[in-house]
Amino acid sequence: MKKIFLSISIAAAAFGFSGCYDAIFYNIRNEVPLEDGVINGYTNSIVRYQEPGGTEFLYLQNGNVYYKQISEDDDKAKLTKNQYHDKWTKDSSAPEGISYSYFDQEFFGTYSCKLASDSNYVYLLGATPEYDESSSRNILKNFKLYCYSKANGWKSVEPINTILKKYESTLDDDKYMMDSSIQLFCTNAPQNEHRKAYIRIGGGSPYYPWMSAKQTYGNDFTVKDGVMNCGIIELNGTDTDIANVVPLGDGKIGTLEKTGAGKDTTSAVYANNTVYFLDYLASSTNETKNKEADYIYLGNGKTLYWFETASVSSVTALAAEPVGKSTGCAADILSMCVTNDSIILGTYEEGAYHVKTDSGKPETEASTSFPTKNANSVMCKPYIVRMLFCTDPSLGETADGSALYSALQFQYTETSAGASYKNVGLWSYYKDRGNWNKE
Repeated sequence: MKKIFLSISIAAAAFGFSGCYDAIFYNIRNEVPLEDGVINGYTNSIVRYQEPGGTEFLYLQNGNVYYKQISEDDDKAKLTKNQYHDKWTKDSSAPEGISYSYFDQEFFGTYSCKLASDSNYVYLLGATPEYDESSSRNILKNFKLYCYSKANGWKSVEPINTILKKYESTLDDDKYMMDSSIQLFCTNAPQNEHRKAYIRIGGGSPYYPWMSAKQTYGNDFTVKDGVMNCGIIELNGTDTDIANVVPLGDGKIGTLEKTGAGKDTTSAVYANNTVYFLDYLASSTNETKNKEADYIYLGNGKTLYWFETASVSSVTALAAEPVGKSTGCAADILSMCVTNDSIILGTYEEGAYHVKTDSGKPETEASTSFPTKNANSVMCKPYIVRMLFCTDPSLGETADGSALYSALQFQYTETSAGASYKNVGLWSYYKDRGNWNKE
């Protein structure tokens, strides 16, 4: 069974992921000259961060942390700055990246696994890889959470790190990170005041019930018989209160199965002045910097589901009104981004799919036909499209000022996948450039 539940357990497999289908990229290079990749490796998050003065930035991770300003200096409402190749800056003040000592035969430093952000902070979940003799693989251990603000720089979030250390101590070495999960996620909303960030400690994948079946979603993180309660905590920088555990089912959308805060929550969206917690990796709304959300979107399996925010209280099941659906994806949906006239869906090993929208309402069929040049020859089989991001959802997909990002990876080795490591990493579409290219 394919493990498409990509929690931090899959972050541990980042060292085994590689690039893309080389024959396809030979054709791409013939039709579009490729830039030299600057943001290479495993990237699974781009988040928004607004400084106190209103300047907007993007932050990403690929083992290290990078950032760039996107709001114009003379008009902070315009998110069109630095829409060029090689404009990301490595954050040298972030926790030091990993290095390997051949003398000591061990890793040192911090591998940046995931980012999140809220109205005041950027959050980094980091860990250090260790070689596990029993499984003959590098696994991530010693997880720690950090937060960044312009005023204080990067700081350790000690209340969370105390719980993370206790949680790791309860995990079985033979099944380490196979049935466990540390999920850092956020609403990532275009409007700064709607940005909320959370960490789920505990819970896990339905594919390995060894430990998560024993866990209880609770209001504390006590350990009983070697198993720790799991929970979701709303983050607030170094002042995070570990007693502020999101109640079970808080933000539940109607009685829709598998929604609301719980052991399997992996994402959240902001709408109706409420945070809705979802058990789906891919979720979003059509909120823009100047408009409230009037649609909620989520990917479940190979299907995009959607409904109006005004209808939330009427949602009782995915297969019933008022929920609509868009079909046509060949694999499970892992990521999505929303523009003013489309939704792009990233899948597991089947590339990306395109769904047109009209005033937020999607069409019922997803396709591999894109208006952006060479998109379907970049985001295609055998890609895992782990992350998609749209800088300004108020703009159409190919409108002036449009900027889109996609993080690509694949499984196994270059030989078995017929791929090349150099094609792993971040890709972007800028209107002025006119095609998808290496970032």
